[in-house]
Amino acid sequence: MRKKRLFGVMLIISALIIMTLPVSEVDAAASASDFVIEGNTLIEYQGTETDVSIPNGVETISQSAFEGNTKIRRVVIPNSVKRIEAYSFWGCDGLENVVLGTGLNEVGDFAFAGCKGLRQMYIPSNIKSIGHQAFGDCVNLKDITIPPETKDIKESSFDGCANLEIHSTEGSVADTYAKWFYEKQKENPEYEDVPNYGQDSTTEVEPQPNPTERPAPLPTSKPGEEESGNLLGSSKIVGNSVMVFVDTGSMQVITQEEKPDQDIALITPEDLGILSANGKSVPKYTVIDGKVVADQAYYKNTTLKNLQIPDGIREIGQFAFARSSLNEAVIPEGVTTIGYGAFYHCDHLTQVTLPESLMNVEPKAFEHTAWVEDFLQSEEEFLISGNTLIAYQGKGGIVTVPEGVKVIAAGAFSGQKDISKVRFPDSLRVIGEGAFEECEGITGIELGNGVEHIKDRAFAGCGRLQTVSLPKSVKTLGIDAFPVSKLTYEGTKPEETYELSATRLTNEAYRGVENDTSNPGIQVTGVDHAAAALEGAVRNYHLDLSENKTGNQIENAWQRALKQSVPGNMSFYQMALTDGSGIPITKLGHSRLRVVIPLPEELKDLKLQLVTVDRNGQLDVLPVEKVKYEGMDAVCFETTFVSEYGLFGTGKEDATEEVKELTVDMLRLSAPSMYDKEGSEKRNLNGAAKLFGLALLITGGLLLLNSIPQKQNKD
Repeated sequence: MRKKRLFGVMLIISALIIMTLPVSEVDAAASASDFVIEGNTLIEYQGTETDVSIPNGVETISQSAFEGNTKIRRVVIPNSVKRIEAYSFWGCDGLENVVLGTGLNEVGDFAFAGCKGLRQMYIPSNIKSIGHQAFGDCVNLKDITIPPETKDIKESSFDGCANLEIHSTEGSVADTYAKWFYEKQKENPEYEDVPNYGQDSTTEVEPQPNPTERPAPLPTSKPGEEESGNLLGSSKIVGNSVMVFVDTGSMQVITQEEKPDQDIALITPEDLGILSANGKSVPKYTVIDGKVVADQAYYKNTTLKNLQIPDGIREIGQFAFARSSLNEAVIPEGVTTIGYGAFYHCDHLTQVTLPESLMNVEPKAFEHTAWVEDFLQSEEEFLISGNTLIAYQGKGGIVTVPEGVKVIAAGAFSGQKDISKVRFPDSLRVIGEGAFEECEGITGIELGNGVEHIKDRAFAGCGRLQTVSLPKSVKTLGIDAFPVSKLTYEGTKPEETYELSATRLTNEAYRGVENDTSNPGIQVTGVDHAAAALEGAVRNYHLDLSENKTGNQIENAWQRALKQSVPGNMSFYQMALTDGSGIPITKLGHSRLRVVIPLPEELKDLKLQLVTVDRNGQLDVLPVEKVKYEGMDAVCFETTFVSEYGLFGTGKEDATEEVKELTVDMLRLSAPSMYDKEGSEKRNLNGAAKLFGLALLITGGLLLLNSIPQKQNKD
């Protein structure tokens, strides 16, 4: 009986370990000589083991004790440890599993910040608080379990953990934090715009000899010293243009005709920027046709220092240099547009020179750069470069924009509630998107005689602004530019326009249409028997799907990427998605659009491939499969960007390959994404492990119950 009871208890314990602990403790090992300990403080770990158990008796793990150790994979923190100081495990890119002891009552500020290998965490009930950026920039952290006993979680505890799922008890502090955290993630500029936001650049963690620069201990501190290195420079050559990034600032931009210095690496169009698109490789260029720096071209690039851009560039794309290591950017004459988030979170970017040709600075272009942060700590009223006003931090009241300012960047004055009146100079040509949004105190404006373009929501939320007279010079007027019901025009009525932000699915309010939820779904016209479903649709949408004989965007992108003509059997489709506003919706963010179209007769016996073009007009590859839908031979694909598509055959298909039956429910996206097969398999494996743990738990419980002596019924 005792053996049965003991075995039952052991099964229950095993089940709980399987279901709750992220790593087994028994394999952790390290020699005592590997630790530098002073008193009860662990100063440094000098060993090379992958599994480390900190010696019992240690009460404090000091700052940077494990910093930069790329070998360690698992660490067990004993019950004696009461404090983990900042950066204790910073840069431990290989650290996958951590077991926290019962002696801790908090996970301190920056304790595990920058641990890219960390994928899951279990917080025990003895942890009462989680500090500032305790898990900051743990970009691969997907799951964390936080108990109800944890009462204090700092806002920044999980900054940079883009795909984190927080498991908590309903009604707990962690539950409240999780709901706030998910909403906060949606507000992050990268959430919808960067396809791989929150994912590390490699699937496997590659140890680095020195960790990347860690953040400052205090949220208000400025970035620290630059990391050391001996990079002389590098360049990207595309067509007739060269982009040069240098450390010294003394190197000159070269042209293709000049002989470059041997220290500059030349990259030909054939091997430049080969990116993987859903498992298939397609060439993509960082600079397109010598005119546009592509969206996310150098996103998170940590080798950049000073930026020099050659002549001919007209646009810097969305998030082109975001989160890169740039410290100086000189934007040349000729550039007219700096895209959404182009230099977002360039934490070391202290110097920016803008050209007089600039006409459009989109939202968040320079947000969280050292350039802007330094200005906000200064006594200056305006941040101006060239003839562009980037930011304002004055005392409010009557504000006079300086003469010479030609462009006011998006959001430059937004939220400044103390401003009562604004006077604009005659030099002004452009008032940017949301430039004075939510400036609730504004009662009047003097627009001057030169303003030509007033963009979306320029004065939205300025409820006290009663009347506005637009001068003859105004040519275009964006959506919801003014909250007033009466506008007077000194000249003809301006052309109504909209910005790219209005083309995002989630920005319903920007499109200025009523939220009609009476008939949610999507109607498809243009191609007989075609069907579609939009994930999360709570209102009515219309998808116009047309089959074209030619596809200019596809053909241009194909020629640029592959240096050849498109296949002769390619069918072209153009899609346009709207919601009644008349504004095309192109960027769907995290919502999937699943489309079914009849299979062209000439492709019935062939293997299929599907291509499209991104916002920059570059070629992309999408998964596509043959299906049976309502008795029809069809093809099905998913997209998160509405564009032009090309469907073609590449050879005879395998006759034994089974064609899937696509049901109405699957079309409505109740089924997993076509892109998420690997993820589904992982979830199934995780589910199996949990079921196995549950089975052990039940079996152990039954054995334990059966081992308890039963009271005999004397009746």
